[in-house]
Amino acid sequence: MKKIIVLCAILLMTTVTFAQDKPKDMKVLRDSIFTVMKLSNVNRQKMHDLIAENGKGQKTIKDDPALFYDQRQEKLEAWKKDITTKEKAILTPEQFQIWRDFGKSLNKPKP
Repeated sequence: MKKIIVLCAILLMTTVTFAQDKPKDMKVLRDSIFTVMKLSNVNRQKMHDLIAENGKGQKTIKDDPALFYDQRQEKLEAWKKDITTKEKAILTPEQFQIWRDFGKSLNKPKP
C-alpha cells in the first residue's frame, strides 16, 4: 500500500514539474514584451497588425510556385527590410532594440 502511495506521489510531482515548463503562447509572449516596451494601445495594435501582415506576406512569397529559390530569397529579404522600416516607424529606437533582442532570444537553441 505504501509503495502505491509513493508511486502516486512521484507521478504527481513529475506532472507538476513538467507542467511548469510548458512554453507560453506566442501572443502571450508578445504581449508581455509589449508591456516591457511600454507600448501604447494604439502602437500595440499597430504592431499586432504588422505581425499579421508580415506572416501573410512571407507565406505568400514562400508559397509562390513561380519563384525560383534565389528569387524567393531576394523577395523575402526585401520584404523583411520593408517590415523593419515599418517597425521603426511605430517604435522608438529603444523599443525597437528591445523588440530585436526579443526576436533574437526566440531563435536561440534551447540547451
